[in-house]
Amino acid sequence: MKSKHYKLALFGQPVNHSLSPAIHQQFASQFDLSIQYYLIDVGAQHLENKVLEFFKSGGYGANVTLPYKQQVMKYVKYNSKLAQQAQAVNTIYCDENNFLRGDNTDGIGFINDLKKRCDFDCQDKKILILGAGGATQGIVPAILLQSPKAMTIANRTLKKAQNIAVSENSLAVTFDELNQLDESFDLIIHSSSLGHQGKTLEFLPHHFHDQTLCYDLSYAKAALPFMEFCHSIGVQSTCDGLGMLIEQAACAFYLWFGLQPNTDDILRDLCITIWRKKK
Repeated sequence: MKSKHYKLALFGQPVNHSLSPAIHQQFASQFDLSIQYYLIDVGAQHLENKVLEFFKSGGYGANVTLPYKQQVMKYVKYNSKLAQQAQAVNTIYCDENNFLRGDNTDGIGFINDLKKRCDFDCQDKKILILGAGGATQGIVPAILLQSPKAMTIANRTLKKAQNIAVSENSLAVTFDELNQLDESFDLIIHSSSLGHQGKTLEFLPHHFHDQTLCYDLSYAKAALPFMEFCHSIGVQSTCDGLGMLIEQAACAFYLWFGLQPNTDDILRDLCITIWRKKK
């Protein structure tokens, strides 16, 4: 594999802010692989052609980000069980018969980050997810595999939460109904994109206890509104989604190359880089 050059790409809109090229270049260097990682900003009407053209021209693997994780499912031959459950694809690769396969590594990346960086196990835990968009849809199947005690999904519109909270131990509520719930949670996940607008979804002080972990699926500046809100009401443990980004990328890298990269160094390096940019 050392002499071959591999073409990888990220499809989405926008993509110019993505850390994926840096992450995958670091992974590739661990195995002395030569890669070129392209950022492909594409409109919805051109997505299918761009994806198919990329692989026909020698593309080896691709990532998919917002807003196309659902749309791209139609353009691959096979979607994994996890992708079907999540109703979203974030990783594409060719199988031995040159058919395109779609998978979803978001949930696995999230769980891996919880365990490795946060020392948190979802088994027998009570979990609250704020928001019921595509990000929630992507992580719920992986969370359920960890056998949580209960999972509550709160959303502005009840129907979207109900469409995701389909397991026996899952509950869908509106935010008004959440405020009436007199219980605390072990893990509270902020899963909306409001952080990019400087806003956040909120919960009440009685919803957390001394050991509660609050986790924002966004990272860097987009995670700050939720993190600052949590600290303002006394939450002790918070975490952003940078580790999830890196861990899901490591899972995608494994799907492409059958190699499991170490994620510790890149997490440390990117934390430093983002901190300096904020300063």
